Amino acid sequence: MSARTLRASQHNIPQSRTEPSSSPAHAPAELPAPSSWESALPPSEHPDTVPPELQSALEKFRLAGMLGEGTRVRLFRPIRGPRRLRLPQRSPGDVGVRVLLSRDGRTGYARRLNQVSLADLVHSHPMRDFSRRRAQSNKPVAFFSRTVGDMIACESQHERRFALIADWHPSVAFIAAQPFTIDFPAGNDIDSHTPDFALITTSGTVVVVDVKWPSHAVDPDTVRRHELIERTLARAGMQHAVWTGAPMSLTQNLANFAAARVPEHKMRELEPKLLAAHRPGRTVSQVLEDAADTCQVPWLEGLVVVRRMLWDHRLTVDMAVPFTVDSELFRS
Repeated sequence: MSARTLRASQHNIPQSRTEPSSSPAHAPAELPAPSSWESALPPSEHPDTVPPELQSALEKFRLAGMLGEGTRVRLFRPIRGPRRLRLPQRSPGDVGVRVLLSRDGRTGYARRLNQVSLADLVHSHPMRDFSRRRAQSNKPVAFFSRTVGDMIACESQHERRFALIADWHPSVAFIAAQPFTIDFPAGNDIDSHTPDFALITTSGTVVVVDVKWPSHAVDPDTVRRHELIERTLARAGMQHAVWTGAPMSLTQNLANFAAARVPEHKMRELEPKLLAAHRPGRTVSQVLEDAADTCQVPWLEGLVVVRRMLWDHRLTVDMAVPFTVDSELFRS
């Protein structure tokens, strides 16, 4: 599968809301396809590189989140009755590709491919409602994202596992679930496509991810569909990747670490003591015992702080095996 790579910076994802000309955008030159969604991310990120547009959008998002936390997660809509967003109709003679988005989960608006801004993605609501029913094979779920600071909706546990990994990645600044729908004009191979996630990195790069089971990802129809989506998103300055899974030990460990909720004042108090107790080759249990003996750090409290430090990349362990108190700790 070929890939087109372009950084979704402030330059090529403008904030302008005016309609551009109807002439199609020219696709950038082809570059080698990324082998995974992580390889599509920039090799290094630094907070100082955050584009002003992204910084402003994130600040507004967090301010709005204080007033309506969790409003993007709609898991329990009734099975019957209207649930679809009210989307704008295509104008007569409009033969361009549209990107449909929503900022409130009720009404939608349209953008051209080269018109989608980082703010559009940050403030987007999922384009589908998630209902639950008895015979449903994949049950929708939601989890609290530390990166986003709010709930993220997922259509299945498989999607949740990917979102958890993305949430842990230090280069990811924002995760949007089902952020938009690509609306193709008549005559295309597909009518529309709603990706599962859009990741925005700290430098403003946008990586759109579709989550599939391995058997589905290699289906010829799915491959052709993703090739079209990849070419289309490249015109918007976005990359596309397909995620099919990760070792269960990795996602189980991350779920364990993500569940470690520690007040910031407690982190400031205990983290230096635990770091001082660390020595090369020591296990979690040995570090906790040393911290308890020398600094009077309660063993169970220390364990929760260690898990939080593992989530924050302050410490590391072998993620290929389940985390236990016998796991060897490494300094990041």
